[in-house]
Amino acid sequence: MTTKNFLKLEVLLRIPGLILLVIFFLTQTAHCQNWVEERTYVSNGTTTPRVDGLFTHPLHRNLGTFVWFQVQQDYSQAYGGITYAPTSWIQFALGLGLEQYRQPARVGSYVWMGKGKCSALAVFEYGGSGFWYKVEGNFQITKTLGLGVNLEHFRGGGPKVEYSVPRTHVKFWFSPMVLNGSVRPLVGIRYSL
Repeated sequence: MTTKNFLKLEVLLRIPGLILLVIFFLTQTAHCQNWVEERTYVSNGTTTPRVDGLFTHPLHRNLGTFVWFQVQQDYSQAYGGITYAPTSWIQFALGLGLEQYRQPARVGSYVWMGKGKCSALAVFEYGGSGFWYKVEGNFQITKTLGLGVNLEHFRGGGPKVEYSVPRTHVKFWFSPMVLNGSVRPLVGIRYSL
């Protein structure tokens, strides 16, 4: 087994544990996920801005649809598919789409959980450009302040601080991402619809 394949296996084995831990701490009802976010990663004096978005729509009972997209310089992707919510606080999704790459087919999935002051989103993808994941979790301390975690393939992981602007749908956040022993800032602004 190559080092690269071992790392993929290691990540796949750790993430379900993180998701189960978050489920354990959840305490209220779920909301639809509809947001657009601009996020900027800073590394070695350069910035890499990216726009992410997730839109969901209920269809019938616990079934729905979703669209996920990412756009940055020299790369973009989008996919959509179905969602399944067995309860009000958890939603699973699976979709197909395209990415800007030689082999453009992309498969993506996510698990969203939200109850009370806790929420988490884990996105997993595979396609022509390879495996990718993103995990974010948040615990809402007050109406405006949240603390959590950010993990992202190729970016590292670290704590996350969120500030929700009162009486708006805008949230600012900051996460010092640790990758290969270096700390690199990741900052973002999210607008929820």
